Amino acid sequence: MSGAEALRFAGKIFGTQKDFWIAIGRLPQAEEDSKDATVEPRGKGLNETVFWVTDNLLNDWIQLPDCNPVHV
Repeated sequence: MSGAEALRFAGKIFGTQKDFWIAIGRLPQAEEDSKDATVEPRGKGLNETVFWVTDNLLNDWIQLPDCNPVHV
């Protein structure tokens, strides 16, 4: 979650094998430009916020990929 702005805890998902903690925040700028013109740029629309998940609070958090139209 390095470089994140306005970071907050979003919740916990109770899974059958593992539980997952979710964080939501914003990144100041896109790390890379999308080659797909149908994907909204980071910071706009569906990709206004970024999500991170972990199954252990002592481990690293994993940034989820930006949302594509097929995900909606």
